[in-house]
Amino acid sequence: MSWGQFQEKGKGELHVFYRNTESFITISDNGTLKGLEYEMLMGFKYYLLNTYGYDLQLNWTRRQAFRDIYEYVRDSAASNVVGLDIISKIPEREVEVTFSKPFFPDIQVLITHQDAPTIESLREFSQTFDQYTAVTVKGTTYDLYLQKLKQLYRVNFETNYIRSSNDIIKSIAANPMQFGYVDLPNYILALNKNRPIKRQNLLSKKGFGYCLIFNKSSDWYIPFNEYLTSQEFELLKTKGIQKYLGYDVNQLISHIAEGGNEEIILLQKEKSLINEELYQREKEAQNQDHIQNILLISIILILTIAYFLYNSNRVKSKANEILTKHRQMIEQQNVLLSRRNEELVSHDEEKNNFIHILSHDLRAPINNITALANILKMDADTLNEEQSRMITHIATESSRLNKMVTRILDIEKIESKTSEQFEKIELSTILNRVVENYLTQASAKEIELITEIQPQVHVLGDEQYLFHVFENLISNGIKFSPHGKKVFVTLTGQNHIAIVNISDQGPGMSDEDQRNMFKKFQVLTAKATAGERSTGLGLSIVNKYIGLLGGELECQSQPGQGTTFIVKLSLV
Repeated sequence: MSWGQFQEKGKGELHVFYRNTESFITISDNGTLKGLEYEMLMGFKYYLLNTYGYDLQLNWTRRQAFRDIYEYVRDSAASNVVGLDIISKIPEREVEVTFSKPFFPDIQVLITHQDAPTIESLREFSQTFDQYTAVTVKGTTYDLYLQKLKQLYRVNFETNYIRSSNDIIKSIAANPMQFGYVDLPNYILALNKNRPIKRQNLLSKKGFGYCLIFNKSSDWYIPFNEYLTSQEFELLKTKGIQKYLGYDVNQLISHIAEGGNEEIILLQKEKSLINEELYQREKEAQNQDHIQNILLISIILILTIAYFLYNSNRVKSKANEILTKHRQMIEQQNVLLSRRNEELVSHDEEKNNFIHILSHDLRAPINNITALANILKMDADTLNEEQSRMITHIATESSRLNKMVTRILDIEKIESKTSEQFEKIELSTILNRVVENYLTQASAKEIELITEIQPQVHVLGDEQYLFHVFENLISNGIKFSPHGKKVFVTLTGQNHIAIVNISDQGPGMSDEDQRNMFKKFQVLTAKATAGERSTGLGLSIVNKYIGLLGGELECQSQPGQGTTFIVKLSLV
């Protein structure tokens, strides 16, 4: 499927071929993908969804080597195929494949073992590395740069080809007679891990940049190039570099991107790392001296004690008696701890059984209420409008309560919920329903519910989760507001974010309450103004639901000035 065909249908698939590369794309322990390139492609998917409403399905296929990816994409007859493996753009490849715009600087450095001599001139390189072995991956730019060095300076070094570029640094760190080209980020990460390697300053290479590749018949580079110039990608790239490559690499790449001399910047970074390593070694030496002094004092003290014990049988007997008592106390404590552990395990099992029983016992009366309400609705002809509305409200709320009981008690189901199971939700409808449900409660306290709700604000989520979130927050606003006050509910959508503000004119919260408010069963110091009761679960559940929906929950409050809860969710 071409990009043009995809636009006509509004949905389709893109087949992504990748290779495990540290920090750029790897498989985590739970089997999911992660890394800078993975997040870049997922960002592209949501960019098409948010910008054009297109539904793109990404199919991921792993390959073992760069050549496998490159040749498959080059020879594929399908146009919806893309390859990524921190691929450098060079003229020889441009003849065979189409490159995207660069998404990351392409700087490769020549590294050796730290015991190898430092080359001060290109002439020294020819004289020194004649006896060394180059380590590289066949067909890559690492290999291309090495072969050019060999031809240009007439150095007769041997070349050892390995399957994966991930192993180049490992091989050089283990063999002082090897050298090779690696990418700048991997070199910096290796230095941070104190790998025994160093860079030869004179022979760094700066390429066009890392790109994605498409076959010559593909037009998918068009939307991807548009995405690479978007603000969404710039933000994602900055966060991704800092997340997977570290703050140091992020700063380094930023300085180089701003036009700084990469050689000077690299030297400054290397100097910083060397100073840090020297500081750590000096600190370790000081610690070692400190430990030796402690050991020496300990030995003297032990010898002194041993001398007095040797010359005094009474003291020796007393010490043995004390040791025996201590051992008995430890054994008794171990027995008590073992019993306590068994009790805790038993209590945990009882708790789980109680939860299952409670789940069943709660659902049964709720289902009966729902059934009775539905039976009453069957005689709608004999009911007036108010009675019919109340019965419908009872049926709706009992059904929602049944679903909420299921979600609260079924912890495993809540934990396993993924964003793929969420649906498009219109927030204003939910907020208006919740506000309507609490008009009676607010009227009883002469509290005015003031709403400013923007219509047609859509998010990706779960209707019951969202209903429960806003129900808790609005209920708290009414509960903690004095008679005759106001509770404000606003909804706006801006900059791809839906923002819901729920503000009250209650007593506010102390700093300690704000630190503890999301803990389970935490009853805050502020009291409800009409004697309402609290279980201490509401805000902890709200916080958990917002987290499951991928949103943010903020609280702004000062004692005596009311409280505002801010819910932020991504727009779709």
